[in-house]
Amino acid sequence: MAFCNVKNPPEYTTDIRKWDRDTLADGQEMAVEIEQLFNNTFYNKAIQEQHEKPIEVNLPESGWSDIVPYSQRVAVPGIKETDNPIISPCTPKSLDAAAVKLKRKMAGMITDGETEDGYVTFYCGEKKPTEDFSVYLRGVSANG
Repeated sequence: MAFCNVKNPPEYTTDIRKWDRDTLADGQEMAVEIEQLFNNTFYNKAIQEQHEKPIEVNLPESGWSDIVPYSQRVAVPGIKETDNPIISPCTPKSLDAAAVKLKRKMAGMITDGETEDGYVTFYCGEKKPTEDFSVYLRGVSANG
C-alpha cells in the first residue's frame, strides 16, 4: 500500500484540478490532488501553530518617550507590517500576587500599537509605565 507524500516543510497550492464525470478515475492521478490537499492541510496547521506560539517582548521603563501618547519601538524578529498580533500580559506562575498585579497594571496601560517589518511600536495614551515589564504577542508571522 502506498501513502500520500506530505512534503517537509509542507507546501501550499491553489492549483488543484477539478474532477468531473469525464475524468479518468485512475488512482495514481487522483493521488496527485489528494497529496496537494493533504499538503495544504499540513501547511495550514503549521501556520496556525506558528501564530499561536507566544513571543515575549520586554518593555523597559526607560524606553518610553516623554510625550503623550507615550511610545516605545521594540524589535520583534519575524513580525510583519501586515500582522495584527494579540497582546497579553506576561505573568508567569512563579510570580507572587503583588508582582502579577503590577505586571497586569503596566500591560493594561498599553492603548494601541503598530507593526512594521521587524518592529512593534507600543503606545500608552494616558499614563507612562513606571516599571519594566513584558508582554506576550500571539499572531506573529515568522514565529518559528
